[in-house]
Amino acid sequence: MSVKLFSCYIITLVFLLFGWAIIGPKLISHNLANEEETLLYNKARQLAGNYISGYYASLSNSELTKEISVLSEYAGVRILLVRKDGTVVYDTGGNVSINLFDFENDILSEMISSNITLPGFIDDAFISVSYPINYNMESRGYIVTLSYMREIHKRADRINRSYWIYILALGILITAVYCFIYRIVLVPLKRTLTASMQLSNRNYSYDYKISSNDEFKRIHDALTCIGDDLNKTQKYQKDFIANISHDFRSPLTSIRGYTEAILDGTIPPEMYEKYLGIIQFETDRLTKLTENLLELTRFDDNSIVLAPSVFDINKIIKQTATSFEGTCRKKHIKISLVFDQPEAMVYADMGKIQQVLYNLLDNAIKFSHNKSTVRISTYSKNDKIFVSVKDNGIGIPKESLGKIWNRFYKTDLSRGKDKTGTGLGLSIVKEIITAHGEHINVVSTIDTGTEFSFSLPSESV
Repeated sequence: MSVKLFSCYIITLVFLLFGWAIIGPKLISHNLANEEETLLYNKARQLAGNYISGYYASLSNSELTKEISVLSEYAGVRILLVRKDGTVVYDTGGNVSINLFDFENDILSEMISSNITLPGFIDDAFISVSYPINYNMESRGYIVTLSYMREIHKRADRINRSYWIYILALGILITAVYCFIYRIVLVPLKRTLTASMQLSNRNYSYDYKISSNDEFKRIHDALTCIGDDLNKTQKYQKDFIANISHDFRSPLTSIRGYTEAILDGTIPPEMYEKYLGIIQFETDRLTKLTENLLELTRFDDNSIVLAPSVFDINKIIKQTATSFEGTCRKKHIKISLVFDQPEAMVYADMGKIQQVLYNLLDNAIKFSHNKSTVRISTYSKNDKIFVSVKDNGIGIPKESLGKIWNRFYKTDLSRGKDKTGTGLGLSIVKEIITAHGEHINVVSTIDTGTEFSFSLPSESV
């Protein structure tokens, strides 16, 4: 682009400077010649009408020649008085008794003659106007006015020199315009191209400055946003690989260790049941982790398909709560169901919402203190059904509230209590609620408890 712009600049200057140097003088000379033809014609007509007609009987009258000489000097033109037979009877240039019909260029038969010569009489090229002298419907002769081309060329050169000031000023203006274009187009374009190359080389933190507020600024903002997103994606990929490696390695290590111990006889047969139970437990962890990863992958690929239907959310809550009866009994936890209506009909994917309820209730029970209560409530408002799951557990630190939706994220407080979790449950919950076009919120206080609440469209919507 720089080469193209510079080439256009050079071509423009060449056409401007050399073009005017070649065409300018010719154009000015042509215009001056046209003006001179008009001047000669007017002078010839003036002489024929105002002077000659009074002296038609004697064209060589001294008073007439005096008037013609004065007019010739004043107008700067050469004037010839010619009889109708072609004889020059008076010439302000001093030549007489020349017959114009003797020359090859017949200037008397042509009203206007341009750039011609009469060798031996007028050797310099000239422009002439021949105007007839008529009296009483009878031709008496001709008035010939002429100007030399060299004088016209001299005048054209003087005018051309004055025009060069404007031509040079125009050249400077063109230079300034091209520099301005270079600064506002090519400079930000080069910076944008450099930024794009940096992004293609995976330098996602590269930044560059754009001072304008135009399309380049929008491209800058878009590239910066892309760089930030790619940087976050790169960090997420590293964290994802680290987390998934850790979560897979731990159960696999246990499974392999206990299996090898059983095979080589380190573990006696009477202890098989205990350690096979551990192996089964770790296998279930891997199965759950794999299923959650596949679930999130479907959300990432937008391949998840919702199957919405009308169902009673209160009924689904009761069914989900029943599945935790054994766990609640072990921790002496009570599940309290509070519904403002006996039925709360919603329009959503029942299977996905049941998964949301399961994950939220599982977290609530897991992080609740023994002999506490988990409260699940529903209420309707503005064509929405709101579902709340509240526990009286360890709570979530304020600085972690914005991170709990991240995959594999676990707070420091939860790590000691969550031995089987994968850190994917809340990510799945968030993805499912978002896929329904709804929102989920969390409020938590350390050592007091946590409340998750989300909305679903009611049956009427």
